[in-house]
Amino acid sequence: MIDVLISFISVNGSPGVSTAAMALTWVWPRHAVVAECDPTGGRALGVFDPDGSHSRTGVFELMLQARTMPLHRAMSSQLLVLPDGTGRHHLLAGASSPREADSLDWRRLTSLFLDLETVDVLADCGRFRSRATPTAVLSEADLVVVVVRNCRGSLQTLVKAAGVLREEHGIFDNEGLVVLITDPDSRTHQRFPHSEIGKELGLHVVGALPWDPTCAAQFTDLHRPGRKFETSPLLTHARQAADEIGRRAMERMSWLRKPPPVVNGHVR
Repeated sequence: MIDVLISFISVNGSPGVSTAAMALTWVWPRHAVVAECDPTGGRALGVFDPDGSHSRTGVFELMLQARTMPLHRAMSSQLLVLPDGTGRHHLLAGASSPREADSLDWRRLTSLFLDLETVDVLADCGRFRSRATPTAVLSEADLVVVVVRNCRGSLQTLVKAAGVLREEHGIFDNEGLVVLITDPDSRTHQRFPHSEIGKELGLHVVGALPWDPTCAAQFTDLHRPGRKFETSPLLTHARQAADEIGRRAMERMSWLRKPPPVVNGHVR
């Protein structure tokens, strides 16, 4: 089965893209790699390997190894198995600094993601920055998921950023750019109905992740989950969102990658 490349990005005032990408990979129904492509660097290695027992691994080391061996082989040595008990989900850690990230060949890395078979790639691209954003990872993705906080300021920012995202990254069809909502604490912030958000933005809403700081900390601070981790609100809603995101990505991938028609022996 052909894999899909799904890129995640947030806008100013919308934290949570890394947590969302990690949570979705954790519950993803197929083999998957969460790839930290944030140009400011990655943090997940410190969460899942705080003692450094697996030595330094990640995208920077991958590109160094690829100078002397095939890219696919180099990647297999740089993946960290996520401790979700399935053995199907992996982490490709990000660069350790913005300087390392600036030196990466994002186009070559994106080509590797697209060439993988039976493994879906969920790329955490961090916050949208017009110049620093890893362009190839977004432009070549089968689906771009914008993670937006359910508050007036973040939603207004997304309205302004959506046009730039579409134009700079060639997402001209209505199915290529979708929204994943992160709900803030209802005790301190107003929330808007999810259906109204989709209509207001003119974008499909593929799911919503609830306010669940205890579970979120397992992906951003130190992974020491308790008994209720797997049944937490965050992972419960992530499973629903993963199904919808995966379905849309597969449908768009089939449309994007289908071979051109042949008429009278000529490709059109």
